[in-house]
Amino acid sequence: MLLAVQFFPPSWGVIAGLVVLLVLIFASGFVSGSEASFFSLHPADLELLEEQKGKWERYNLALRMLAAQERLLATILIANNLINVGIVLLTTYITDSVVDFHDAPLAGFLFKVVFITLLLLLFGEVLPKQLGASRPLRYVHFAARPLYYFYVLLAPFAKLMAYAVKRLNERFVPHLDLSIDQIEEAIEITKTGDAERNEESNLIKRIAHYGTIDACEIMRPRVELFAFDQETPYGEIKEQVQQTGYSRIPVYEESLDNIVGILYVKDLLSHIDDDPAFDWKSLLRPAYFVPENKKIDELLGEFKRQSIHLAIVVDEYGGTCGLITLEDILEEVFGEIADESDARGEKLFTQLDAHTFRVQAKIQLNDLCKYLHRPDSDFDELRGDAETLAGLVLEILGRFPKAGEVLQVADLRLTVEAVNNRRIVQIKIETGE
Repeated sequence: MLLAVQFFPPSWGVIAGLVVLLVLIFASGFVSGSEASFFSLHPADLELLEEQKGKWERYNLALRMLAAQERLLATILIANNLINVGIVLLTTYITDSVVDFHDAPLAGFLFKVVFITLLLLLFGEVLPKQLGASRPLRYVHFAARPLYYFYVLLAPFAKLMAYAVKRLNERFVPHLDLSIDQIEEAIEITKTGDAERNEESNLIKRIAHYGTIDACEIMRPRVELFAFDQETPYGEIKEQVQQTGYSRIPVYEESLDNIVGILYVKDLLSHIDDDPAFDWKSLLRPAYFVPENKKIDELLGEFKRQSIHLAIVVDEYGGTCGLITLEDILEEVFGEIADESDARGEKLFTQLDAHTFRVQAKIQLNDLCKYLHRPDSDFDELRGDAETLAGLVLEILGRFPKAGEVLQVADLRLTVEAVNNRRIVQIKIETGE
């Protein structure tokens, strides 16, 4: 025997309820889409918001909300739940007003649960979130101002929730603090025989170490600096610029410890035919100085903000230690970046056979480890304050070596092939494999 379901004509209250229901469904979808879009913004999108916040007030509002992400997320969750509760109550009222499930309670229960659930999932969650995540910047442009009203209206509740969640996390959620060594171990576990995959693993390891590297570890040392004395005649300046191929050259007064500026070769182009008496010092740009313990990730940010490519590294007494460039920093992550000037210069590392290598003694120890596919910490127990292979040899011997002298460093056999006055020039390395 089939149970009867009775229908009643809708009243004006039911019609008004349907209109409000549609508004609430749209609001639920709007808030869900806002959550997906705001938290799907890429760094490039955030830069665009920052650049155009003066032009678009809504971008300024979006950045203000993103500056307090915990509060923003709490606002979205509170608003979404309040709206969804309203949808559930209103749908139940409309259904009970139009349909009588008194004689079919199971059918009424299934209808209400299935209908409301599908309604909320499809139009209040799935579709809006897909739209927000697929076009986050466009959605933020549309949603920033309306969402800001929720942000202000629900501020007391959102701040309270954000604070409560923060305290609960501090008390009950364990803090995950991975060391560099643990990260390296995890990366080693994922290594396979795939060369491309392993190169990606090595890249991740270099990124993990990126924030621990000081400027003095990768700079070009003082003894290798090419710089002009400010008293150098203009004719000699032009001649040496053509020979060296450098695009930015430090200029000093009396000694390298007193750098007075940087000469950009491109600034000379419009004066290439000027009289030899031309005052080329008027073209100097200010030099940027950094301490030798400056972390290169911080320095990269400063290079970017100030639109410069070169810095002079100084010690605690203000003396010049060396020079570091944007290219030096990038090479720490991506490996050697060869350009046209490098092609004319000497190679730091040459592989002679499977187990023999010839290297320039000035090579940085961390670069040598990359070439030899060894961990950066391989020489830590022996290196002392040394940053280059030559420095490592001097640290181990405690004196200046002779040409042809051999020393054993762990499983590496080092042969000093060339020396020049008080400088080690070239070393042959034989691995014990």
